[in-house]
Amino acid sequence: MAGDYTHLQFQHTRKVTDLNIVVGTQNYADVITPKSANHQLFIQKITLSITTHFAGTVTFDDDGAGPPIAAHTDAAAGAGIPSVVTWDFGPTGRPLTVGANLDVGQSAAGIVGVVHIEAYEKLGAVVAAFTQPGGGLVGNNQ
Repeated sequence: MAGDYTHLQFQHTRKVTDLNIVVGTQNYADVITPKSANHQLFIQKITLSITTHFAGTVTFDDDGAGPPIAAHTDAAAGAGIPSVVTWDFGPTGRPLTVGANLDVGQSAAGIVGVVHIEAYEKLGAVVAAFTQPGGGLVGNNQ
C-alpha cells in the first residue's frame, strides 16, 4: 500500500528521485545522497523502465561497497526481457551503510530508460555534542 511507504517518508526525510539513463553514460554516482555522514538511506522501491534495450547489466549499489542491492541483466530487443523491472524492499526499506550514497551503474553504456527510486533517510549514527575548547557545551554559559 502506498500509505505504508509514505508514512516512513514523512516521519523521516523523504528522498524520492527520477533518473534518466541516456546513451553514452555508464555510471551515475551519488544519485541519492544522505544529509550528512551520520544519516542513513533506506531504499524502499526501485523501478527501471527501459525504452531501448541493450546487452548489459544495470546495478544499484551502496557507493560501490559490497554486492549491489539490485541488478538487472538486459539483452538486445526482442529477446523477451521485460521493459519494466521493479525491486520492492517494503515500507521499511533496504538500509544502505550509514553515510553512503546510492549509485547506479551499467556494465556497458547502451540501455536507455528512466529509473524511479523511493527512499527515506534518518539519523543512523549518534552525533556527539560540540564542546568548546575550554569545556562546557555550546550555549551553556559555563
